[in-house]
Amino acid sequence: MSNILVAYFSASGETARLAGTLAEAVGGELYEIKPAQKYSSADLDWNDKRSRSTIEMKDKKVRSAIEGSAGNIQSADVVMVGFTKMQYCI
Repeated sequence: MSNILVAYFSASGETARLAGTLAEAVGGELYEIKPAQKYSSADLDWNDKRSRSTIEMKDKKVRSAIEGSAGNIQSADVVMVGFTKMQYCI
């Protein structure tokens, strides 16, 4: 049996819901990727060219730091990563 880690980033909660469903279906451990500085609703305003999310999408060098580390990633046989368009590559 594989040790599965389902890691996800969710700004609005939709990806969190889907990741939870996936983890339950595959018997995996759920891990939330959290930004070091939480996003406010103004940060997530995709229509504002000066919002934090829009700036991060356009320039990979200014993306937010990630809080903590992926706990059991070393012991996982399979890692599934889910995110929306505002992504982090780990």
